[in-house]
Amino acid sequence: MATQEYTGAIAAWKDDRGFGFIRTESDNKEDDVFIHISSLNNMSRRPRVGDIIHYDLIEENGKTKASNAIIEGVEPFHDASRSCNTFLTVIITALIVSAITYGVVTQVLVAENSCVNDGVSIELTE
Repeated sequence: MATQEYTGAIAAWKDDRGFGFIRTESDNKEDDVFIHISSLNNMSRRPRVGDIIHYDLIEENGKTKASNAIIEGVEPFHDASRSCNTFLTVIITALIVSAITYGVVTQVLVAENSCVNDGVSIELTE
């Protein structure tokens, strides 16, 4: 992973809204940098006030904000866990679909046999 150019600490975080502000090394509130949750790609948890953040700066719509950010000491999600979860989901889905198919086919066969036995019978008398 590339090294981020800037470092600061989360000074404010609104978890319900997914954004906050990073206090820069100048420790001046006027220099705080906006950070959105989407800038923290693959982090295994959301940021908290006091977390050390390493980030790059970008300008978007005339405003400067953090980009490509990581939380110091927090491991990112790994793609291997996602593929494992996907594989497990496929297996479980296949088992459920197989069980439903077996149940439907069994019911259809029982219903067909029932129709054959419900036919009209003629008794011969002497």
